[in-house]
Amino acid sequence: MNKITFCSYPDILDDQECFGIKNYSDATIKSILNDFDHDTVFYLIEENSPNEWLNTIVKKVKIIFDCNKVSLQQIYTLCQKK
Repeated sequence: MNKITFCSYPDILDDQECFGIKNYSDATIKSILNDFDHDTVFYLIEENSPNEWLNTIVKKVKIIFDCNKVSLQQIYTLCQKK
């Protein structure tokens, strides 16, 4: 079974496989929970997230996806490469 973890301020995890998403919706999160097939951490980036936390997250994640510009299919493709 896959383990999908969503983190928001102030949480920071030590996982290696992590991505950021911004401009997400409840539907986006639900789709990720239902369709991803391996362990992944997503940082939920909001406009009011503190700069110090954002700077740490930017250094940790492989990619930050803007859900207004990138489709869920593109997110699946990029995050689930093996």
